Amino acid sequence: MTNSENNHSGWIFLAGLTTGAAVGYLINSDRGRQLCSEAANKAAELTDEARNIAQDKYSNAASTVTSIIEKGKVYAAEVSSKLLEIASHAAQNGVQKVEDEHAIEA
Repeated sequence: MTNSENNHSGWIFLAGLTTGAAVGYLINSDRGRQLCSEAANKAAELTDEARNIAQDKYSNAASTVTSIIEKGKVYAAEVSSKLLEIASHAAQNGVQKVEDEHAIEA
């Protein structure tokens, strides 16, 4: 290692040592314990808020999906009814044409 690298490593070590000492002091002091408690409480609040938001979003999505399914069922019933009506009308026309042709032949 060069002298510059040793000097750089020394500063990194010193910064880490200082940071560790500051964190240790904060954790073990009354103010540090108070800060940790406040941070834990805030984290719990944010967790509850996130859970409530997620539940609302899930509820809204479920409601939307249910609504779409119900609209799809109504539309499918309408289409089915219309197709049956068209098929019935076509069958009646076909029967009428066959009867008309038999009447002409007779």
